[in-house]
Amino acid sequence: MVGFFTMRRPSENFDELRFGFVVVDPSRRGKGYGKRMLQLGLKFAFEIYGAKKVSLSVFENNESAYFCYKSVGFDDVIIDKTEIYYVLGEEWKCKELMIETQ
Repeated sequence: MVGFFTMRRPSENFDELRFGFVVVDPSRRGKGYGKRMLQLGLKFAFEIYGAKKVSLSVFENNESAYFCYKSVGFDDVIIDKTEIYYVLGEEWKCKELMIETQ
């Protein structure tokens, strides 16, 4: 297995899917697998499921994931309140991203 991610509906509305827990085998990172995995997920979301947008969030300190999401077309979303998690005694902030059908 190369990677894994989830897709869920964040509300009762069928217009949006949300990707989560995007993970690529550490020994296979940097080879385009994550990008291809996301491209196939977006194809499913838009062409098969019929979603109008797909969203996800990423920790600010995970630059490689952030740039992977940007490379497949996700855009930053300005939100009123940044989600913050406390991990191993550190404060980790999330960035929100979204991609919409054209």
